[in-house]
Amino acid sequence: MAFDHPGTGETTAPLDAFADEVIAGLISQARQAGNGRVAHFGLSFGGNFPALSGLSGLSGAAIGLGGPVEASFGPENLQRLMFGMAGIGGNADGFTAPPTPAQQIDAARPFIRRALLDQHANAPMLVINGADDVHVVQADTLVFQGRPDTEVHLIPGTGHVAASKLPEVMPVIISWLRARLAA
Repeated sequence: MAFDHPGTGETTAPLDAFADEVIAGLISQARQAGNGRVAHFGLSFGGNFPALSGLSGLSGAAIGLGGPVEASFGPENLQRLMFGMAGIGGNADGFTAPPTPAQQIDAARPFIRRALLDQHANAPMLVINGADDVHVVQADTLVFQGRPDTEVHLIPGTGHVAASKLPEVMPVIISWLRARLAA
């Protein structure tokens, strides 16, 4: 099942605190529609939601590619966003004009996954990003190191979502996913 998370694509709902409930509902529907096993993949901001589903156990496996989870939502990072990312985020959040820094910080608050990161259990997780990402700080990938059944890759020589190295990254994702779904 493929879907746009709130605030993106054809979804009319804004990216707000209700987004977690939307994701939980979609995972529940996927579990009922299939064989009960759900792996959740998210890319860019969408990578925040596999952090939710994997850390909380909503999904049976979770893959985050370039997802912000904590440090990227800090004021210093939000204020340095480039290439129109602040406007893209503001649009996803439902703003009709460019958000102020305070509005950006407030809108990001529901997506900080610290409470889940503080727990010590999770579904199998694969977390990947480019080492040179200008939007998502390295700490948001590396924070997953040392977690049980979690594999972390910070890919050198590439940026956001390891886009320039996807031909190398996708086989890693597919192999990892096959192993988890076969288990």
